[in-house]
Amino acid sequence: MDSIIFQGNVIGMLAYIVTAMLLFSWIIKDIEEKLIERKLYVACGLGVVLGTGSDIIMILGGINGYSENTGYASKILVSPIILFIFLFIGVNRKTFKEDIGASYYSAGLGLFYGGASEFWKLLVAEEVHELSVFDYFIISAFGFSTVLFLGGAAMWISYGIRKGEGARVAMRFSILYLILAFLNALALEEIHYDIYKTIIVPIVSLLGFFVISVAVFHQAKLKLPLISKKAKKSLKT
Repeated sequence: MDSIIFQGNVIGMLAYIVTAMLLFSWIIKDIEEKLIERKLYVACGLGVVLGTGSDIIMILGGINGYSENTGYASKILVSPIILFIFLFIGVNRKTFKEDIGASYYSAGLGLFYGGASEFWKLLVAEEVHELSVFDYFIISAFGFSTVLFLGGAAMWISYGIRKGEGARVAMRFSILYLILAFLNALALEEIHYDIYKTIIVPIVSLLGFFVISVAVFHQAKLKLPLISKKAKKSLKT
């Protein structure tokens, strides 16, 4: 029970992977029978693979690490680029983008992409730092917010691809995520290094991150297209 791997797996599964699954099930609950089952599995699986791949690159490159000279500068400036390059590659797959239900598949891809990425970040944080219950809460809440944000961003990118502006939309969201990465870095500086000497900093940073993520996800969900019964036949042909 005291194993780092055991703790990380339990918290990561509950906060990220299970959450992603529940959110995706909620999004598609009314039209699940009108979507192609194979593509649903592929979207979620691809999200996990790409999320893991992007995080491995950042871990091996030390991008998420802290430096005494530059702090979390690399995390703030570089991680948005890597995250959204991989996310755009996934959403822009021909398998999804030419389908009438593209935004639904993209939602699953984005949610599981964020879930996988945050899952590995938590394991690394547990290995490197001694975490209190408060630390677990803040880090898990930031991870949950990231799952929401990337799920919403994937849907927005899908809408952009339909209009021939997918790369531009991805770029805009990478800039927005840069701001969120700054808020996350502020919280981590206090959690891991006690720089600000107050818990107000991580709490306020988390609140800002969460509000923006909820807004992005909510507005993206409102734009999901209605799929008629006629579309079901065309989807399966």
